[in-house]
Amino acid sequence: MMNILKKFKINIATYFLILTFLFTGLIKNIILIYLIVIVHELGHILIIKILKYKIIKVEIYPMGGVTLIDKKVNTKISHELLIASFGVIMQFILGLFFNFFIKYNLITYNAYFLFNNYNKTIIFFNLIPIIPLDGYHILNSLGEIFLPFKYAFRFSFIISLISLVVFIFSNGIFSLNNYLIWSFLIFKIYQEYKNFKFRHLKFLLERFINDLPYKKIKYNRNINLNLLKKDTYHYFKNNGYIYSEKKILAKKFDNY
Repeated sequence: MMNILKKFKINIATYFLILTFLFTGLIKNIILIYLIVIVHELGHILIIKILKYKIIKVEIYPMGGVTLIDKKVNTKISHELLIASFGVIMQFILGLFFNFFIKYNLITYNAYFLFNNYNKTIIFFNLIPIIPLDGYHILNSLGEIFLPFKYAFRFSFIISLISLVVFIFSNGIFSLNNYLIWSFLIFKIYQEYKNFKFRHLKFLLERFINDLPYKKIKYNRNINLNLLKKDTYHYFKNNGYIYSEKKILAKKFDNY
């Protein structure tokens, strides 16, 4: 438990938001918000530990948390979906506890009402398909079931941009908190776009170096590494010969 606590880091903007709530007397509000946020991140941590991945850092931001994990780019799609979904699942479980508390008068109706509003808002926010929210990771992983790795990213990235624009215009209240959220999301989208070419290269390198567990085998008519999909091992046909993806990747990395 102590090892997990050492991984937690509170972003400086979060301290500012907490102070703002404290100075305005909204102590109960800030306690409920960050109870939900921490339980959400504990959901991610729980499934990450079950799946035996290593946690690098858990950073708490004004609008939620981000858990960084030491895992391969070629991590199984099913694992990606579980990791992305478990935060929200834990929020639903937390909601059941609060239903129990209010049923037996263990908390006030005001506390229950506040919790319900915050919990629903945070669930909805996290499921918006904007980088780096859980909704984006769920969408991207679902895309990877049907599309090659590179094209799944392009699809989910475009949806992320569209969702951000809709989110900003539909939530057009000009407040410092909203500016912080918008700035954070824009920065993360830019960062993801900038880093994708390195992530794609790592995706290819992992497939060349490691013997990964694959669920399917696919034959492609043309040699094109952009067609590589997660959980799928590829063979390519060319001039009557069949080449494995490892042979094609060996030629690629020999040129580096």
